Amino acid sequence: MDYIFSRRHPEFYFSDGTAVFELISRDCPGGVLYKLHIGLLSHRSGFFATLFSLPRNQSQSKQILSEGTVDDNPIKFPSTLSRSDVDYLLMYLYRGPSMYPMDRTLVLSQQFLVSVLKLSTFFEIEDGIQFAIREFNRLGNRLHPALQFELARCCGIDIWIPHAFRRLMLMDITELDAGHVAQIGRSGYFWLTQTKAKMQALRSKIAFHVPPIVNSPECATHDACATSWTREWQDHVRQLIHHPENPIPCVTLLHDLRNVHVTGLCEKCQDLTVTWLWGKCLFTQEEDLFEEAVQALEKLQSEEVLREAAWDSVLQYISL
Repeated sequence: MDYIFSRRHPEFYFSDGTAVFELISRDCPGGVLYKLHIGLLSHRSGFFATLFSLPRNQSQSKQILSEGTVDDNPIKFPSTLSRSDVDYLLMYLYRGPSMYPMDRTLVLSQQFLVSVLKLSTFFEIEDGIQFAIREFNRLGNRLHPALQFELARCCGIDIWIPHAFRRLMLMDITELDAGHVAQIGRSGYFWLTQTKAKMQALRSKIAFHVPPIVNSPECATHDACATSWTREWQDHVRQLIHHPENPIPCVTLLHDLRNVHVTGLCEKCQDLTVTWLWGKCLFTQEEDLFEEAVQALEKLQSEEVLREAAWDSVLQYISL
């Protein structure tokens, strides 16, 4: 009996609870008992509403009839869950917002939000899902894009895919460690590295080849304009494209070339040349490559087999 008491959760084993649960997991091999309220769980969770609506009758065994009513025969939580995840979910369900865990900057703990989102998705707790999404959105760029991408693909938050992927594209690949790569997943990492490689090849092509100038019929200094255009490309455009810390997007570069006067180049020749570049669509291919990757990743979101595989990852994910 002392052993049973020692396994009762110090906070979430309620004396007036109506259902006993047990969790035995990697971070809790000895097991922990929770005694929770069927009414609350059924009201908040589609999973538990279904579970507790299953009929029981006297023809069933005593083991089935007593399941969840005593410590010796608890309802088993999946062993893939972690104690920290379950505890954080119960904090969300039972505590008020003022008692939610905070980090050092006095914002809600990301680990708390991750646990609430993962288990709310698993147990079909819609208000928990919306709460976590809303709080993560408030974090902005403090949420690492690899983690955001992981949560998006595993919890079905499709709207996060483009934003997280774009932020990953802006990072140097060496900034991602093994944990980040695991969060991004095999398919995500494939599209990330492939798209980066294709964009780099495109940018190198654009930087190396100086586009021909399109002279205006009204220009009286064709040779001078051509020389100024070539000099601008070789001395400035290439540096902007290949900047080691903040390379300029090609579309932004075109906008700048239209709006910033190039020394020694007449206005009409500059305008015609930039318009011609827009028409060639070469400078917009970066965005086309990005959209191609995002569409492929969004398609994966709808494939049930891959979503199930992603769930294997999210249920084994314990810490940030």
